[in-house]
Amino acid sequence: MQAMRHINRTIAYVILIAASIIAIFPVYWLISSALKPAKDIWTIPPSFLFRPDFSHVLLLFKERGFLKYLSNSLMVSFGSTCISLFLGSLAAYALTRYPIKGGKHIAFWMISLRMMPPIVIILPLYIFFTRLRLIDTHLGLIFAHITLNLPFAVWMLMGFFKEIPRELDEAALIDGCSTIGVLFRILLPVVAGGLAATAVFCILWSWNDFIFAFSLTSTQSATLPVPISGFLGDYIWEWSSFYAGGSIAAVPIMLLALFAQKYLVRGMTFGALSG
Repeated sequence: MQAMRHINRTIAYVILIAASIIAIFPVYWLISSALKPAKDIWTIPPSFLFRPDFSHVLLLFKERGFLKYLSNSLMVSFGSTCISLFLGSLAAYALTRYPIKGGKHIAFWMISLRMMPPIVIILPLYIFFTRLRLIDTHLGLIFAHITLNLPFAVWMLMGFFKEIPRELDEAALIDGCSTIGVLFRILLPVVAGGLAATAVFCILWSWNDFIFAFSLTSTQSATLPVPISGFLGDYIWEWSSFYAGGSIAAVPIMLLALFAQKYLVRGMTFGALSG
């Protein structure tokens, strides 16, 4: 019996290690290829030991304006996330705390918007933003991201708010707290972990978005996925720049996911399953 238990545990470890290698290898290949000399990227067999060369990464910042694209990604991702969290917390508070007629249908309708493919609303947004002169602006791209981040934020935060007993609201109201004060002074601090989990998911989606950034921007407010896609075309394959740009885009978001992994797990297993 003890021997069988050790065998099962060994098999489980082997499977987990193999799965981890499969998951990590593409990331390793991306970053290592960005740091290889151009002549070594496609050598067969591949070279795993090499002297890191940062020239491709530095070239993107010096000559391709990647610092601007990186700042655009940061501005748009965090801007759309902050607005989505603010509006989403208000909507989630109302839908979970007050007897709104058809509240469940409203919540489902909102999350159904998140299920909609982004390409469906590109043309209406483009026409609308053109008339408002929001094409190729940070504000326009932030609004575009909010259209999909906000429904997700409402749905996630509803799950966290439902776990808080209503007696906490009533006690705060009896002590003289206003209705809006209950939300900002009592409930939001309690669901701080839920806010963090929702923020991480919103940032991840906004950071990786390509279709909105490609369709609604050109040069001034384009985010990282747009210039990276230009390195591989019908006649030009800039593999070194492609790998370097991919690494620049991937490393910050991987660090965010690493430091916020406990909130990611909690969001996937707690708030997201409620409602």
